[in-house]
Amino acid sequence: MAEPLRFFLVTDTHIFGQALGTSGAAFQKLDAYGSTCYKASGALFDAAAKTMLNMPEIDTVLLSGDITSNGEYLSNAEAAKHLEALQNAGKRVIAVTATHDYTSDDRFPGRVIESFAYEGEKSVPARGTKRTELDGFYAKFGKQQALSVHEASGSYCIRLKDGYRVLCLNDDGNGVNCGYDRECMNWIHENVQAAHAAGDFIFAMTHHPVVPPSPLYPMVSKRDMLLDYETVADTFASWGLTLIFTGHTHIQCIRSRKTPSGRTFYDVGTAALVSYPVPIRKVEIQNGEVHIETLHPETFTMDGETYNTLEYTKTRFDSIIYGAIDGARHDIDRLAAILNGLSIGRTGIDAHKRLVRFAGFVADKITVGAVDRLLCLQSGVRDIRKTKVKDLFADGFRGFYAGERFVRENSAEYRFLRALTLRALGLAKKAGMKKAGEDDFQNTILNILDSVLLPTPIDPNTATLHLDA
Repeated sequence: MAEPLRFFLVTDTHIFGQALGTSGAAFQKLDAYGSTCYKASGALFDAAAKTMLNMPEIDTVLLSGDITSNGEYLSNAEAAKHLEALQNAGKRVIAVTATHDYTSDDRFPGRVIESFAYEGEKSVPARGTKRTELDGFYAKFGKQQALSVHEASGSYCIRLKDGYRVLCLNDDGNGVNCGYDRECMNWIHENVQAAHAAGDFIFAMTHHPVVPPSPLYPMVSKRDMLLDYETVADTFASWGLTLIFTGHTHIQCIRSRKTPSGRTFYDVGTAALVSYPVPIRKVEIQNGEVHIETLHPETFTMDGETYNTLEYTKTRFDSIIYGAIDGARHDIDRLAAILNGLSIGRTGIDAHKRLVRFAGFVADKITVGAVDRLLCLQSGVRDIRKTKVKDLFADGFRGFYAGERFVRENSAEYRFLRALTLRALGLAKKAGMKKAGEDDFQNTILNILDSVLLPTPIDPNTATLHLDA
């Protein structure tokens, strides 16, 4: 019987090179949009590192991509130093890169992302990173010790300890969609077979989600899923690879898919280390069971000042809702930048600026009770009638991303949001959207609402998974 495997996992560290500039109006504009704490990124990583180093019984840290903010050369240089410091302090660091870690790729000359430094009120061009340069920064974090390497994709398989292997899968794909080509899939299959032949348990980490964090996600952001994700999950499960750790979505979640082979495939998604709630997965695997806990660094230090990690990043996360409303009222560019971070384009915003500004004014002021009266919802919201709608939405949005679901089916919040959704569907039907009046469509929308608001079948933060043989 193999000894248990224990490791930490973090993802989406998005480390921003401080040498690119962290003061002045141009940088403040970047750092104020949304939940990603660019200036604090290195400090948050170091705080997480300290938390992990305080547990010497676990000697391995996995990192599943988007190591840097946006592939700037100086960001990669700084990120590598943070990883090296953690490794020198006693942790074995195993990392894969993802699309935020490079700006150009010789395979796809049309995919070039601009890099910037920040000087006062101006953003100026900065050196980016070629994909071929990534090994110079990160190969020593796992790839150089690999049992097998798929050079074309940058994926590799490594033995973590006797009886355990992990596939570190780089899924940056074909320059448009993220996934694995046939050659890479064959390589993955060969490594799964080799592990099984040796009697080793094998699992994987990659960057993009393989099982959607909610039914809504592929509808609004399918390109952010792994390409052919359902087929990949079913294929992996049929080979006996039933556990994968992912990132990218910045959503804390654990979800499963029952596959045609009869096996259940588990995708453990972890929220970004650079955003609320700064999660560190603590994982133990033994005898087909996977026990998962979630840790958070208590404090971090930036510019000589110490901050409470959860309080600081929570305020930043809530700026998505509050900042979007303020942007709708006063700064359309800010609103567009926030929505872009959620993979939503700005075409509709520019086409209806006056309406957007009016909507922002209303959203800033209106209460749950006022909406209930105006729309005749009769949802029974006496206990929360003075709550501002924007606060309710901020709590729900944060809860969805952080895995902190506070809404229950018998709560006033749930009754209000469900009644509001049904009324919106009714108004859509009157406006000519016939589908909005169909029972199947309404049930689909209500199921999506439940998936966003209500507790999930598997606790996103603490769970024990029982893997199929």
